[in-house]
Formats: sequence, structure tokens, C-alpha cells
Amino acid sequence: MKLTDRPGSRLEIAQAFFGQEQVDALQKYFVYYHEELGLLHKGISEESWQSKGLAVKTYEDIFHVVSLLRDNGHSRRPQLRQRLAVRFRSSDDPGLNRSINLAIRLWLMVNIQEPEFGGLRHQTTSVQWDDESTLLAFVQSLFPPSQWPVTAQSSRLGPHFTAAFMQDVCGLSIEWTTSLHDHLRLDRLRKALKIFPYKCHLQALIDGHQNSTDKKRYVPDLFRSSYGKLTNSLRPLIPLKVLKETKLSLNLLFPFWDDRTVYLLEKEKQDFHAYGPFEVTRSLTLLDFDHWRDRLLELHEEIFQSPPVSWAQLWRDRRSPQQFWTFWVAMMIMILTVVSTVATIIQAWATLKALDQISS
Repeated sequence: MKLTDRPGSRLEIAQAFFGQEQVDALQKYFVYYHEELGLLHKGISEESWQSKGLAVKTYEDIFHVVSLLRDNGHSRRPQLRQRLAVRFRSSDDPGLNRSINLAIRLWLMVNIQEPEFGGLRHQTTSVQWDDESTLLAFVQSLFPPSQWPVTAQSSRLGPHFTAAFMQDVCGLSIEWTTSLHDHLRLDRLRKALKIFPYKCHLQALIDGHQNSTDKKRYVPDLFRSSYGKLTNSLRPLIPLKVLKETKLSLNLLFPFWDDRTVYLLEKEKQDFHAYGPFEVTRSLTLLDFDHWRDRLLELHEEIFQSPPVSWAQLWRDRRSPQQFWTFWVAMMIMILTVVSTVATIIQAWATLKALDQISS
């Protein structure tokens, strides 16, 4: 039986991964979940599938691996394999590693992947975990603190600092990614920005952090015989600050009250603003970002401050009203000057022609 034949119900997934019973807001995440399971059987032949040698066979197995990872974040991969071998006795180390990778992708939406399968999501960067670092250290290394210091003045962002404006005026291309660590990654050559749009998933992980002190992880009765009495918290491995900053960056680049942004999201079929909680405020300073500041600063310097590359973009550019009107007034003066010059030349030619006719 394939995992895709029996992936588990949405309620069971939400409860096991996030401790939630409300599944409506997670619809987009569930699409990703089923796509990821489908990729297990993608390849030229079964020998090249990810599912070959995979230790997990059922969604209960996946829930078990996620539970073990959550409870043992300070363990290294060999220690986790040893614990998993109790349940998956016939599986070898590659099969256990592949199962760990799958569980992390499904739970945290971080594309940890073996190099040979890195091209399955060709627009998403894959990362690998080794046997030396702990799981917690590995995950946190994907979201390092910012290295570029900024002052209060240099950290200020203008109100036009939106993805829609940069697309219309600066020629920016938006690419949607399914891996959180790819968020705000800028390809300077192609002027393409990766955006992680799974706001529902971010909120689910944030709720896990905030409820970790007073809410115990939900385990369906069906699995209690396998798990035992689990009383650990729902706290995920990704730092709470990273999750909140990612939401903040989505609000920054895609303000829901901006007409250009509404049009862009409708065109791209993105509805991550459809579910709450809704933040009315929009941060316009880089000082609010400790983890994503470097990428936002690169976006500001490389894209937002770059000049328009076409006449249409030049007309839509309102970053500096003084420069905008100065340029177009000068352009109108130049056009009128050219028209006046051409008219003078035509008039002189007509006069000369008339004189020639009179003299003849």
C-alpha cells in the first residue's frame, strides 16, 4: 500500500502535527502535504523513487516519526535512527534517514532532501542534514541571525516597498516556494524573489509555540497504544522569532489593503490573507527583523532602489514625486521643442518653395 492511498484525514494530520482541530485555515497546507506524498513515487522507474527503502509505510508511521523528532530535538541523527529502529526493525540507515527527511518536510515545510532527489522541486533549494549536528542545531542554522547592522535612519522603508510595486516598476519576478528556508531568497541575475506563502502553516506553528506551556500534544486514541502516554508540548523546532518575522514580512510585502497587491494575489491565485489573525499594522523598519533583515536589505538595495527599465515602469514610478514630475516636465519641454523645431523647418521650407514659384 502506498502512503498516497491512505494519507490520513485532515483532522488527524492537524491534530498530530499542530494540535489543532480547526482545519479550514490549513487547506493550502494540505495541498502541499498530498503533493509531497505524491513525489515519493515520481521517477523513471520504481528503483529511482523516493519510496524505495522508505521505513514509514502508513500515516501512523509518519506521526510517530514527527513525535519522536519533536521530543528529541537535541539528539543527533544516529541517535534518532537508533530510536526509530525499535519500530522499524527491518529498515536500514538510508531508509530511516529518508523517513526522517520526509517527516521534517511534512511537519516543518523545510526541504531537507537527499541530493539525488533535490530536483523533484526544481525551484526549491534542498538542504542536507549530517550525522554530526543535532536536529535543533541543524534547523536553527537554516535561519541565522542577520549579519548586516543598520541604523534607525537607514532601516526605514518607504510605503511603496511592496512586491506588487517592485513587480510593476522594478521588473521583479515573484516565485512561490514550498520551503520556508527559501523565503525572501533573491536571484539577482533573473531578478526573481522567492516567497513562502503558507501563512496558515506559520500560524499553526506559532500556536504550537504559544500553547506549549499549557497545552499538551493531542494524540488520537487510535495511536495511543503505539505512542504511550505522550505529555510533551507542541513546541516546533523553528524559533518563534523566525515564524513571526516571516508573517511580518508577508504583511510588509503584501499589504492586504493595497489595490496593486490585491490584483497581484488574485492573478497569482494566492489567498494567504484570507484567514486570521489579521494584523492591521505594517512594519516599515528593518529593525523589526533579526533573521530576515539581510535578505530584505538586499531586496531593497538591488531591486527597490534600481531605476525603471521601461517607459511603462517609468510612468508608474512614484517613489520620488519630485523626480517623477521633473523628468516628465523636462520630457514634455523636449517634445514641444522638437515639435517647434520641426514646425519651423517645415515653415522655412514652405517659404522657400513659395519664393521659388514666384521667381519662376
